[in-house]
Parts: sequence; C-alpha cells; structure tokens
Amino acid sequence: MFVITLATGTYAVFTSMGSVNSKLFPRLLSLMGMGIFLLLPILVPLSERIKEHWHGKCWIRRDPRICDLSNLEEEIRTPQEEINCVVKEDNDVGFAVMEEIGAKKMLMRLDFWLYFLIYLFGATLGLVYLNNLGQIADTRGCTATSSLVSLSSSFGFFGRLLPSLFDYLFSRSKYAISRPATIAVIQAPMTCAFFLLLNNSHIALYISTAIIGICTGAITSISVSQTTELFGTKNFGVNHNIVVANIPIGSCLFGDLAAMLYRRQGNSTSTYEGSCLGMKCFQTTFVIWGCLCFLGTCLAFILHTRTKKFYRHIRGGN
Repeated sequence: MFVITLATGTYAVFTSMGSVNSKLFPRLLSLMGMGIFLLLPILVPLSERIKEHWHGKCWIRRDPRICDLSNLEEEIRTPQEEINCVVKEDNDVGFAVMEEIGAKKMLMRLDFWLYFLIYLFGATLGLVYLNNLGQIADTRGCTATSSLVSLSSSFGFFGRLLPSLFDYLFSRSKYAISRPATIAVIQAPMTCAFFLLLNNSHIALYISTAIIGICTGAITSISVSQTTELFGTKNFGVNHNIVVANIPIGSCLFGDLAAMLYRRQGNSTSTYEGSCLGMKCFQTTFVIWGCLCFLGTCLAFILHTRTKKFYRHIRGGN
C-alpha cells in the first residue's frame, strides 16, 4: 500500500507540472493513468482473497499482543498463539500515554503550551505560507501559480504519509527517536526553506514550497499521535481540537502581519495604493517567519528533553 500510494503521489506531481504535463502527459493519458493508480489499492485485498480461496483457509494477521481469541477458529489456532496473545480490555488499546487528563488540567501543563507553540510556529506557519502562495508567486513574477499549488499539495500529501512509514520501519529500532525530536528535525529544514525564499530565483521558490509542504504535512500527521501520547486517549477529541485551535489564531496573526508588511512595501514602491511587486513585498515577512520557525524548533527540542524519559521507557530503555 505504501508503494502504491507513493507511486500515485509521484505521478500526480509530474502530471501537474504545467508545460511538462502538456509535453509528456496529454490530458487524456494523465486521467487514465491517475484512474489506474487509484484502482490499484483494490488489488491488495483482492489478491489476499484469491490467496485464501486457493489455499482453502483464512490467513489471519494480527498483532499477537492485542487480539480476541473468541473469534478464532479452532482449527487455525495453535497453543503458541494462545500463549502469546494478551487480550486488552476496556479502554486499553495498546497506546502508551504519559497521563490521562482533561482539557482544564491540560491547559495548566507546561508541556501543552510548549506543544501549542511548536505547532503554531511549525504546521500553522506552513499553512499560512501555502494559503498565500498565489500572491507570493505573483510578487516574484512567477506565472506558474497552478504548478506551485499542485506541488505544495502533492508534497503535503507525502508529508502526511511519511511519518507512518517511518513508524512502521523504525518504531522498534534502536534508531527510533521521540515524536518531539521528530518534529524538531522536521522543522529545521522548514526554517531553512523560509530563509531560502530570500533568493529571487524561481528554483528557490519551487524548492522552498516543496520543503514547506512536506514538513507541514508531516507535522500535521504526527500531531495526532503526539496529542495522544502527551494527554491520553479518553479526552482526545477535545484536547486535540484545543491544540489545533492555533490554526485559525495563527492564520489571523501571521496573515495580518504579512498583509500589513505587504501594504507598507506597496505604498512605498508602487504608484497604486496597496499593490506591491518584487522581492521586498515579503522579504521581511520571510525573515520573521523563519525566525519563528527556528524558535519552534528550539521549543521542540525542549519538549523532547522533558519527555525523553517517557519515550525511553515505552521503547524498553532504562
């Protein structure tokens, strides 16, 4: 499934790149190709079904630590399976959490405010950039706005997918790191991307957009597990919605800041009131956003320091 999904995303990137699309992928061929990729996931359960029918038995795959023996057929259950199987009851679904707390207690925790600011200066800042991508491209004289939007969407998709792939490959490895440390590692290149935007070339714009897109998607995906591990599963819905409340707050703050600086530069350099063209339109904005993203990276390392004992414990360390 990961291979199929990555192939679909890669195909979407190439077929959305303006002139490249028109030369290498005619519109009808692009639609046919995307249709084939979207149908490929059906082959996974279909192949399993054919395999089960061919061998005349049901192949049950499960995590041996979490299962219910009552639903297993006697002829396919072995004594070893019974020994290795631990039935989880009530709300215990196998998640390791620091503590189960409600919204009021969460708001009194330093870890929450660190996490809130990390998200604010990371994923939210990335979303503000992507929402203003069209205007940013226009001020720099880049006419391929649709290609930039497609690029950001595709790499945002890759970002949402990659954390689960890394969890699958490295969650039990000695190289695994905590989620706060993962967010810090992700926000570091995002910081560099904002400062790279100070370069006037279109290549810098494309590279920065791809980096910000993938980092924003990755942090958004990681945040679900991060909220669960820090504050528990029982009040997850309320707790996580409080965390992501920083999205409208940050969009208002950072968007208004960018608009104010844009109008100020436009009034000083253009004959038309409020309009702006050139690198100066968002230059100060990118410097501020880059500094805030760097601050978010530092806060993520602080949160990692505060929680590393917990993550060491759930990974079997001392």
